[in-house]
Amino acid sequence: MSILFMQAEDVLLFRDGRPFSAGSDHEARSLFPPPPSVMQGILRSHYLAHKNIPLDHSPQAEAMISELVGDSATPRGLRLRGPFLARREANRIMRYFPTPADAYPGDQDARQIVPMKVVENPGRCVWKKETLPCLLEKPNEVITKNAPGAFLSEDALKSYLEQGRAVTPVKAADLFVTERRLGIQTDSQRMSTVEGMLYEVEFVRLREDAGLVVELVEGYPDFPPQGVMRAGGEGRALRYVTLKDGEVAPLSWGHTGELPPFFKVYFATPAFFSQGWKPASWDSFFTGKVKLEAVALSRYQTLGGFDLLKKVQKPARRYIPAGSVYYFSHTGGVQLSQQAITEDGAALGFGQVMIASWKPESA
Repeated sequence: MSILFMQAEDVLLFRDGRPFSAGSDHEARSLFPPPPSVMQGILRSHYLAHKNIPLDHSPQAEAMISELVGDSATPRGLRLRGPFLARREANRIMRYFPTPADAYPGDQDARQIVPMKVVENPGRCVWKKETLPCLLEKPNEVITKNAPGAFLSEDALKSYLEQGRAVTPVKAADLFVTERRLGIQTDSQRMSTVEGMLYEVEFVRLREDAGLVVELVEGYPDFPPQGVMRAGGEGRALRYVTLKDGEVAPLSWGHTGELPPFFKVYFATPAFFSQGWKPASWDSFFTGKVKLEAVALSRYQTLGGFDLLKKVQKPARRYIPAGSVYYFSHTGGVQLSQQAITEDGAALGFGQVMIASWKPESA
């Protein structure tokens, strides 16, 4: 396994899942950090360039591409984890993850956050057409209009999940800022602008020492250890290096052995479920029966893209966002049957989870 740290040479553009073509919309918004599906495309393209494979539409090129890296649906031999926001701090790379959806302000200024309480659902309130046994309740009487930070450092996230401690989140603006730029469509034959085709694009500019970390878990053993790759809209430059041992701390992904009787699942990356906020059955992910007790998640995330080969917009699908937290219980002997929890895209890095125990308020 190799871990890559990527830093931008300029602004970056990773569009969200909405179509953006002439006449369909005038605004292109950025989604940052980019989803795993985008990162796998960046890495596959860079590897093809490294192998001097022509990126044209000839049958010969398509055959070589399919043989070497497969396609976006079935990437040959590739397993990723990430990308995650990160920042170089002293001699260490610190990763940052979305603030958990079950967080609540711990003080009036929302400088700290604490986990919400898991309490019984006495009124049998229905959530998303399903009656869950428990609800999430605010842990204090703090009322504030201040929004907590959007990200937690990996150290803060561990303390929050494992010990339930109050931690200090980081504002998104401390890691990156967005810049909006106006443009207008041009007619290349007439060498003039097209009336009524004004558009706006949102770019991302990373702060100094900030970047993206992605783990190349399997595949491409001769991937260049450092270099510059094209990334996102307009093919902006990402300069990357392979991190050495000790530059980044290991993290506990998934869980080995029997799960705690009461355990919660934090999603570090988006996940796809066929029924929107949940899968058709949890049996695919666990060796025994589990009971879903409560859920904390924000608005779904729409991911799509553009098929450069077929020159058509890819179908957009809804994913639960990174930061979602699901609370479970079981009666014993249950383990994870697979380390990623998602019905699609596990090899690309979707559904990467961290697991910790929790305790019901009534227990």
